Amino acid sequence: MKKSIILLAFILSVNVLYSQSKKEQIANLSIRLDSMLFFLSSERTAHEEEKLILNAKINSLEEQIRSNKSIKVDAQNWMAENLTVSTFRNGDIILQAQSDEEWREAGFNEQAAWCYYNDRIEDSTVVVKTYGKLYNSFALNDSRGLAPEGWRLPKEADWKEMEEHLLFSGMSFSDAFSKEGWTNGQLGSNTTGLNFHPAGWRDVGCGGLGSQISYWAYQSPIGESTPYVSLFFDENGLGTLVNHSTSWINGFSVRCLRE
Repeated sequence: MKKSIILLAFILSVNVLYSQSKKEQIANLSIRLDSMLFFLSSERTAHEEEKLILNAKINSLEEQIRSNKSIKVDAQNWMAENLTVSTFRNGDIILQAQSDEEWREAGFNEQAAWCYYNDRIEDSTVVVKTYGKLYNSFALNDSRGLAPEGWRLPKEADWKEMEEHLLFSGMSFSDAFSKEGWTNGQLGSNTTGLNFHPAGWRDVGCGGLGSQISYWAYQSPIGESTPYVSLFFDENGLGTLVNHSTSWINGFSVRCLRE
């Protein structure tokens, strides 16, 4: 009887030890599995970050390529497309405002910013990415340089010189307007190849897409407001230019001239 009790106690102790060993094995396996999942997650995150960095480099290169094409207008060499850079000349990133609130906050903080029409490209009803970016005046006047290397921002006098050359050549700004994208029944001829799209503008919200063209005009030193030019069809269907000035709340397109 005593031997049976001892044998039973031994079997129970072995089962307990075996059970504990299994639990430890399961616990160790769980720890290893968690480590493996963490490693895989880290690898996936690192891979996604590499993709983001690579996409950013590709986008930057595409911006540089787009910004390197020019159209000769008399003695001037104008950028062939609206500016679309997202960094300053020194490589610093320009803030992208993706809401009305972010746009206003950038202005109140006197911070350079850009946006797409309607803030985010995916929210737009047309492919406005091809129209370039809309910049605030702080981006225009930032000492780090909005214009890419080899380019400069145009002044009011530069826009006036273009207008005078067009008139002297028997043309008007409608010969620089795009042949598509208009919603007001007008069409440009784009004879010059400058292809000014009706990219609209923004202040608190966005407007003028399909009917209005507005470009910043650089001035130095900075005053209380920044000049810009408005291009549109007059009552005779001819393209014309009017000079204005406004504050930081507005966002307009930018074209550059070769230095």
